[in-house]
Amino acid sequence: MDFKQQTELDLVEQSPAAVDFDLEKLACDVIDKSDIGIFILGRDKSIVCWNSWMAQMSGIKGDHATGKTLEQLFTGFSNLRLQQAIDDALLRGMSAVLSQKFNPHSLPLYKSPEDRKKKQLMSQMIMVKPIHNGGNYSLVQVIDVSPASARDKMLRHQANEYKHQELHTRAILSSIADAVITLDVDGRVDYMNIVAEKLTGWSFQQALGLPWDKVLSVIDKKEALMSEPVGHCLQKSQAPELGELELELQPKSGANLAIELSMAPICDQNHETLGVVAIFRDVTNARQLARQINWQASHDTLTALLNRRAFDDKLAEMVNNVRHQNNSHALLYLDLDRFKIVNDTCGHAAGDELLKQISRLLAANIRANDLLARLGGDEFGIQLLDCPAEAAANIANMIRIAIQQFRFSWGEKIFNIGVSIGVVEVTPSCESAEDILCKADAACYAAKKSGRDQVHFYRSENCAAVYHQGEMEWFPRIQRALAEDRFTLYAQKIVPLADMNKSIHFEILVRMLDEDGKLILPGEFIPAAERFGLMTKIDKWVISHVFKLIAKENTRLSGQGYSFAINLSGCTLSDEQSLAFINEQLAYFNIPPGMISFEITETAAISNLSSVNHFIRNLQQSGCKLSLDDFGSGLSSFAYLKNLPVDYLKIDGLFVKNMALDVIDRAMVKSINEIGHVMELKTIAEFVENDAIIACLKEIGVDYGQGYGIAKPQPLTDVNGSLLLT
Repeated sequence: MDFKQQTELDLVEQSPAAVDFDLEKLACDVIDKSDIGIFILGRDKSIVCWNSWMAQMSGIKGDHATGKTLEQLFTGFSNLRLQQAIDDALLRGMSAVLSQKFNPHSLPLYKSPEDRKKKQLMSQMIMVKPIHNGGNYSLVQVIDVSPASARDKMLRHQANEYKHQELHTRAILSSIADAVITLDVDGRVDYMNIVAEKLTGWSFQQALGLPWDKVLSVIDKKEALMSEPVGHCLQKSQAPELGELELELQPKSGANLAIELSMAPICDQNHETLGVVAIFRDVTNARQLARQINWQASHDTLTALLNRRAFDDKLAEMVNNVRHQNNSHALLYLDLDRFKIVNDTCGHAAGDELLKQISRLLAANIRANDLLARLGGDEFGIQLLDCPAEAAANIANMIRIAIQQFRFSWGEKIFNIGVSIGVVEVTPSCESAEDILCKADAACYAAKKSGRDQVHFYRSENCAAVYHQGEMEWFPRIQRALAEDRFTLYAQKIVPLADMNKSIHFEILVRMLDEDGKLILPGEFIPAAERFGLMTKIDKWVISHVFKLIAKENTRLSGQGYSFAINLSGCTLSDEQSLAFINEQLAYFNIPPGMISFEITETAAISNLSSVNHFIRNLQQSGCKLSLDDFGSGLSSFAYLKNLPVDYLKIDGLFVKNMALDVIDRAMVKSINEIGHVMELKTIAEFVENDAIIACLKEIGVDYGQGYGIAKPQPLTDVNGSLLLT
C-alpha cells in the first residue's frame, strides 16, 4: 500500500471538516519542508501556496506572495514559455518540463544575497503539472540544477533529512520528473521512484536489494564508463564526474535510452556515508534533436552536402595541415553555367532538383577522402586532399566533362549544363583559408570570362586583374541604369490562405534593363550593388516609382484594401537620410495609411538592432507596416524577434519548400507560425511551390502564402504605365 492509499484510509473515518483540515495540514507540512521550490496557482493564475524554499530563493515571503500572479510578484516578468506551460496545465491538463540545458526559462531566483547583487540567476529546471480534478490548479516545481558542488550540497542536505522524513521525501521523489534510485552502503538498491521503474524496466519490489549495476546498467558510447562510480561515492564521499559522458541506459527490455546521470553520496550530520543517490533522465529525443541540429548547422538542407561554414572550417584545417606536414592539396571552385535558365524558365522546384542531381554527379567523380560542399546558389567547392597540382587539374577536367555530358530533363524540356572551374594549389606559402578561397573564386571567374565550361588554374598574373575587372564592370553599369531610368518593377501576389481568391497584397520586385532592353534579374546585379554601396539609390528609385504609381491610380485603389510590400536593404536601414526620404515621399504622394509595408531581412535587422528599431517605429508612426523577411535563417532568430516591433513574419523559404516531405522543416514552420501568432503577428510563407505545401500551411494555420505555386512574378504596369493588379 503506497503513501496516498494509506493516507486516504486514515482519513476516511473522520468528519469532512477534519479530513480537510488534516489533509491541508499534511500537504502544507510536506510542501514547506521540501528541498525544492513548490508553488500552486489557482485557475486565475494567482498563487495559493508558496513554500519556504521559494520564499528563501526569491526573497518574497509566503503571505506576500499568496493571492498574486507571477507578473504582479516579479516586476517585468515575461516568461512566455512558462506562462504557456501554466496555461496548458490549467486549461488542458498537460504537464511540461522546462530544462535548463535544452529549454532555459528561469524565474528570478537567487541562491544567495551576493548572487542577487550580481544578478546571477539560479540554474533551474521547472516542472508544471495539473492537480485537482478538472485542472483547477497548477503545481509548479523548481529544482536547482547548478554545477556539481551545489548539487552535492543539496543532496547532502536531503540525506540529513532522509532518516527523519523518509515518508515525506519519498512522496516528493515519486512526484518529480527525474528518475531517482538510492543505494545502501553496499551499493544495493533500497529505493527507486516510479520514473526509475519505467526507465529501467524493473519494479521496486524486483530491484530491492539487487546490485546497482544490474538495475542501472549504463554504458558510455564514446569512452569507458568509470567502472565503479558508486564505489567512488562510498569510498571518497565525492560525486564522480559523469556530466561530459554520452551515456546510455540498458533497460530490462527494449532499446537503449540516452540518459543524463549524476550520482552523489548521501551523508549524515557527522559526514558518515549512508549510501548513494543516482538521478537520471531520458534525453533520447533531446540528444537526437541535438544531433539533427548539429547536422543542419554544418550541411546544406537541399543537397545534404557540407555548407559554406563547415567548408571554411575544413579549409582552415587544410591550411594548418599543409604548413606543418608539407603535404600537397588543392581547391576547386565550381560555378554552374546556364543554371539560371533552368531556374527562371521552370521555377525554383526545377532549380532545386537540378542542384540535387549535380551534387550526386559531383560526389561520384571525386575520391573518397575529398570534401564536397555547396557554397551557395549554384556554386560548389571541393577540397582535394593529398593531391598534387597535375592530379587536381585532371580531376577538375573529369568533372567538367561529366557535367558537360549531363542532360537535365524537366517536363518536356531538356537542358544541358556546363561548369566553370577555378583551381588553386594549397601550399605552405598560402596566407590563409580566405586568401585561398578568394584565389579559387578569381580563377573560376576567369574561366567564365574566357567563354565558360572551362578549367582555369590560378596564376597571380592572369587571375587577379581579370577578377577585379569583372567585379568592377557592374559598378558603372548600375550607375548608368540609374541615370537612364533603366529599371522596371514586377509584383508577386501574397494571398491569404484562408481565401486564396482574395489577393490584394503584392510584393514589389525590381529588375534591371541592359542597353538593349534585356531583362537582368536581381541575383546578377544586387550583390554588386550591395558591394559598391548602390543599394540605397536602388531602394529610393523603387520607393519613388511605386508611390508615384499609387498616386496616379488613387481613384482605383482608394478604399479597396490594396497593400504593397517593398524590400529595404541593410544599407538603407542604417541611413537616417533614407528614413527622412521615405517620410517625405509618403507625405508628398499622400499615401494612405496601411497601403505600404516594408520588408527587412532578419540578417539586416539584427546587424544593428537599435537603429533598425528606431527605423521601424518611425515608419509605423507614418502609417506603414513592417515585415521581417527570411525569418528562421539565423540561430538567434527567436531571441531577437521580441525586440523587433514588426507586423508580419515571413518564414524562410528554405524551411517551406521541403516541408511537405521533411518533418523537421514542417516542425520549424509550425514553431515559427506559433511564435508569430503568440506575438500577434501575421505570418507569411515564402517559396510556396505546390498544392502539397499549401495544404500543409493551411493545416498549420499560416496566414499568407507566396511563391510559384500561387503566382509567378508579373510586370507591375502595362505598356501605358498603368498598374496591373490581377
